[in-house]
Amino acid sequence: MGPAELIGPLEVSPAWYAAACLVLLLVLGNFFAPLFRAAAGATASAGPRIPIPVRSTYLSRISAVETGLSTESADVRESARQLAKIVREFAHDAWGVKAEHLTYRDASVAGLDDLADCLLGLYEAEFAEAEPAGLQPQIAEARKLVARWS
Repeated sequence: MGPAELIGPLEVSPAWYAAACLVLLLVLGNFFAPLFRAAAGATASAGPRIPIPVRSTYLSRISAVETGLSTESADVRESARQLAKIVREFAHDAWGVKAEHLTYRDASVAGLDDLADCLLGLYEAEFAEAEPAGLQPQIAEARKLVARWS
């Protein structure tokens, strides 16, 4: 048996050429996908979308704090603490930020300006020397935060 007799069984099938071309096309398509999207007019999204159930859950929790404030025995400082906790939990659920002990300065440094503004108003109500009159501006700010980032 000579080398001429071995060539027949060792030849490459045309199916291997087709498979290699398909893999090459997939790799090139994946490599140039950002250019294809840009050429098609796709724009970068403004950020991750927050699911509607998350938004409605937190808006109802804010409403519960507001309803609790309407009772005679309501403590404005405690309501401010509850509202700050709700806003921090929203930041965690919406953006994945570990916000359990996040201060307004930390939020500002992290680039979460809306969250920082909301927390600053709640700090002013929670730690004021005199008893704060109410939380209506802070509640409106918390609602605006949840609605804006939805």
